[in-house]
Amino acid sequence: MLNATWVIAAALTLRSGTPAPESTATSWTDDRPVAHMAQNLKQDVIALPRPETLEVLAVGLVGALATHPADDRVDGWARRSGSPSYTTSGAVIGDGWLQAGGAIATYTIGSLTHHPEATHVGSDLIRAQLLNGVLTTGIKVVADRSRPSGGPHSFPSGHTSASFASAAVLADHFGWKVGVPAYATAGFVGFTRLRDDKHWLSDVVFGASIGIIAGKTVTIGHRRAAFTVMPVATKNGAGLFLVKKH
Repeated sequence: MLNATWVIAAALTLRSGTPAPESTATSWTDDRPVAHMAQNLKQDVIALPRPETLEVLAVGLVGALATHPADDRVDGWARRSGSPSYTTSGAVIGDGWLQAGGAIATYTIGSLTHHPEATHVGSDLIRAQLLNGVLTTGIKVVADRSRPSGGPHSFPSGHTSASFASAAVLADHFGWKVGVPAYATAGFVGFTRLRDDKHWLSDVVFGASIGIIAGKTVTIGHRRAAFTVMPVATKNGAGLFLVKKH
């Protein structure tokens, strides 16, 4: 089962294969994501309004508005095509509890093995999932949009936002070698939500932007790579993800 822990393990192997040297360990802080949960969340919420966040939010809003006219067409395609067996993996991978579990496991393993980098990244993953959960749930309640299947709280897609939150953290810490597969996995999760007729296209597009905002907010000041993926709209109204370096 794919989750953030496996991606982190691969990333650490690519980087060094051994714990960080003692001389550099002090550069990786432990934010105590469980004990200091309220303090960290308050700090992350305060850090939200900044140019980078507004840029991603603007792209997400434009993308959602641009793809909204295609919602019914994509939903019709999903209904006609049925749900293949492989799409159930997207529901599992993108589940917020699994994403949070992978983040907690990464943090715990880093702490137990005295690997400060893994501990720090695990802490960021936990904080990103918490912030993303607050943002996504709040928007869902306010928007109160019905799902294609008739269920409540469709906008934005929580599975998509949770997956992109983790991907943004991993990309900022480890660069494209981890960022590309992490974002590709998040994109797959978003696709499966459409394929399984759980969300509208615009739900997925905006969910991706919320996840990226959450992930990048918690990595402010200690990211190693300038790497991002943002949802945009094509001429036919379909969403895609644009890789951008800055």
